Amino acid sequence: MPARLATVNFIAKSSLIQILAASACVICWSIIPNIAIAIGAACLVAFVASLLVDLPTPWRVITVTLPIATAATLALEVPGYVYLIPLLLIGAIYSPAIMNRVPYYPTPKPAYALILAELPTDRPFQFVDVGCGFGDLLFFLAQHRPNGRFVGIELGPLPCFTARIAAMVKGLPNVTIKLRDMWRYNLAESDFVYTFLSPAAMEEIWSKVSMEMRPGSTFITNSFPVPASANEEIQVRDPRGSKLYLHRMTG
Repeated sequence: MPARLATVNFIAKSSLIQILAASACVICWSIIPNIAIAIGAACLVAFVASLLVDLPTPWRVITVTLPIATAATLALEVPGYVYLIPLLLIGAIYSPAIMNRVPYYPTPKPAYALILAELPTDRPFQFVDVGCGFGDLLFFLAQHRPNGRFVGIELGPLPCFTARIAAMVKGLPNVTIKLRDMWRYNLAESDFVYTFLSPAAMEEIWSKVSMEMRPGSTFITNSFPVPASANEEIQVRDPRGSKLYLHRMTG
């Protein structure tokens, strides 16, 4: 599925979940007129539906809390400034989309093992995820390749600090998350660089990796090809029909 259609698909799924949650709330209220039970039913339906459509973990949390927030807004006299909070949270997650034309695209889990297979087991290496989001891919790789050093570059404050906390909680000393503009991070010491950005950024990111990555290193891009032929293309078995493009850098 093309990236734009995948985005539309994601929005449609999120909207459908909220419709189902609202319907569950109304039906439950008609049977048992108890606000706590009705809201609980809405949250449960939202959670189960988000699991069934495989939404990323952060969005599962959002879909579950939306019924509670909606009920609180209707039941209480909520000050107007409170509505700024979700806007600030959205900005904390999606600021890279505004600054770098790169929205939040989480790596599909079926791609994790395919990326892992490219990493060596018998020597140290550095793997950089440019635009790492909440760090789930890095955590998976770091757990399976303790001989590697994993660096996440993320411009969104909320994903960055959430990923830092998660790395500490998981006890992964070989994971480092940096709050950094990807265009200002030098890739010269990287053995592997992975990106899942957007079509708007691919020409520029290819220019950057071509200048900075050393011979023998590997550049991997998810779904969006750069203006150069890949040495290898790997199909990902996910609903989007994603593809990994591998480039062996020659200098």
